[in-house]
Amino acid sequence: MASTAGDALLLLRQSIASGSSIVPAASAEGTAPEAPLSRATHLQFRQPTPVAIPIDTPTRFVSGSDDAAVDLRSIYFAWLNREVAIPEYNASASRLNAELAGSSTVHKFAFVERLDLITWLEGASEESEYIKPLAGDKEAVAGAAKAPTAVVPSRSGRGTLDPRLAVIYNGERRMGDHNTALRGIKPTASLPYPRLGRTRPC
Repeated sequence: MASTAGDALLLLRQSIASGSSIVPAASAEGTAPEAPLSRATHLQFRQPTPVAIPIDTPTRFVSGSDDAAVDLRSIYFAWLNREVAIPEYNASASRLNAELAGSSTVHKFAFVERLDLITWLEGASEESEYIKPLAGDKEAVAGAAKAPTAVVPSRSGRGTLDPRLAVIYNGERRMGDHNTALRGIKPTASLPYPRLGRTRPC
C-alpha cells in the first residue's frame, strides 16, 4: 500500500462515514500491524481505496490559536477522544506527548475547535470555519465572485434593495388595512342638514 497525496481530512471523514477501519501503523505496508499512536508513522485507510498517509502530515485544519496547520495524528487523536470531557482529553494528550518524547507534539484543541472538527468529521456539518477549502472549492468561489450578479429589485425613493431583504420581502404575506380587507370602502349616503326655524305641521 503506497503513500499518496490524497486529502487526509476527506479520507478520514469518508472512512468514518463508511465504518471502514482506520489503522495507525509503523509502516506504509498494508500488512503492517496496528501500532500505538506514539510509535505510528502512517495512518492506513481501507476505503474507498487502500492508502497510507504519513501520520504527521499537515491537514487543512488550521488552529485559531497559532494559525498553524494541525497534523493528522492530532486530528485522529481528537476523533478517538471525541466523547471524553476536555480535562480528560487534555490529560490524555499530555500523556501521548510524553510518550512521543519530543519527536512530535499532539495539538490540544480548544473546546470550540474540537466541537467544530468532530461535527464536521461525523458528517453533521458540511462547513467548518477552521478547515481551508480544497483547490477546486477555491476556484468555484472565485468563479462565483466573478460571475455577473442578478438584477436586484429597487424600491422607489430608497435605492437598491439588499438581495437578502428582497428574499425576505417576497416571502412576506401582503397585509392591508380594514378597508382593503373589506374590498373597498362602504358607500354611505350623505344626509341633508336639517333646516332651522321650520315647524312640523300639526
